[in-house]
Amino acid sequence: MTGKNTRWWKIAVCALGVLMIAGAVTYALLVRTAASSVIPPNDNPAQSTEAVNTPTSDGDGELSWITCLGSRYEKNDYIFVVFPGNDELTRKADQAVKTATETIRQSGGAVDAMTLSSTDLEFQASLDRLAIQKLPAVLLIAATGQGDIVKGDITEAKLLQAYLSLQKTCVPGASGCCPK
Repeated sequence: MTGKNTRWWKIAVCALGVLMIAGAVTYALLVRTAASSVIPPNDNPAQSTEAVNTPTSDGDGELSWITCLGSRYEKNDYIFVVFPGNDELTRKADQAVKTATETIRQSGGAVDAMTLSSTDLEFQASLDRLAIQKLPAVLLIAATGQGDIVKGDITEAKLLQAYLSLQKTCVPGASGCCPK
């Protein structure tokens, strides 16, 4: 095989991998919801995140913000998605996401962040599917499709805790790779 043919195959395999990751994330977000609808409220403030693992039946239709995640996973292993609330709390959440993102990047992690618009028509549908009732909230999604939701008082420490818990749940080979 010549060098040119080898390069083409590498690009094709990489593109297929990105599509598989995007599909896994889309599937996870459409078919899963927050455990808060099944598990009693968490009374331990040290454990403020809830895994997104409970199946739901309203997986009809694809949300546009979910489809844009595929391109973000080309360079990132994790993405913070901010669901804004009132202005003051959202500013605090945005700052916590910014500092957590910087901390993760400094330690060698590949992470990105995006904030959804509360005026978007899909905003309420997203909240319903993820069973988010308290805003602001931050959804952390790994390239493997696993996710954690941080609600209420969003701090850098809680976001880093969610990040570390997702790193521990990574299953090599589940999506072809495991974020490092």
